[in-house]
Parts: sequence; C-alpha cells; structure tokens
Amino acid sequence: MPIQRLIGLQVIDTKGSLVGNVKDVFLDFTNKDISLKVETKGKVEMDFAWNDLQSVEDVVLLKKQVELPSSSPEDKLDSTKEHTNQTFVICPTCGASSPARAKFCAKCGMDLRS
Repeated sequence: MPIQRLIGLQVIDTKGSLVGNVKDVFLDFTNKDISLKVETKGKVEMDFAWNDLQSVEDVVLLKKQVELPSSSPEDKLDSTKEHTNQTFVICPTCGASSPARAKFCAKCGMDLRS
C-alpha cells in the first residue's frame, strides 16, 4: 500500500469513535517499525504503532479505545469545516461523512462515486 494512500484516512477506535485523520507515516528502519501520526479533531497529534492497527481500508481501525483530550466548541467547528472541505464527502442519502476516496457510504452503503 502506498504511503500517500494512508494520508488523510480517518482513524477509528474500538468504540467506533473518530480519533482523527492520518497526518503522516513514519518508517523506522533501525527497529523495522512503522507508525502513524494522527491529528485529532482538537488539533492534537498522537502517534500509533503499526501493532496498534487492526485494519487499513477506507478507514484505519485501531485495536484499542482512545481517550481524546477535550477541545473547545470553536475548535470542533473549525476542525469540522476544514476536514469537510479537504478530505470528506457527505452522503446524499443519510448525511454521514466519509473519506473523499471512499467508494460507498459506511453508514448506508450508498455509492459515493456518482
């Protein structure tokens, strides 16, 4: 999988909560390790080792629950606007947001390519 495909993907924890979006991928050749830098909705950066990931497809699923630091309501509104314009599409059927490269809505299954 090309690294560029990972950038911008939503990161979801085991509770189904949106943690944030992949901002960067780090390769540690010495320790033969890969980690993801994730920017949360509150603009906090968190790192997740490759071993913390359960699956990578249209979203990144984590093997664990993540407690996010709280942010102000203004930060949440600004973050939603920014990500909606850059990396998400809104399903015309149910209104759920999905990554811009998603083929189908994760909530209702609607084809998002048309």
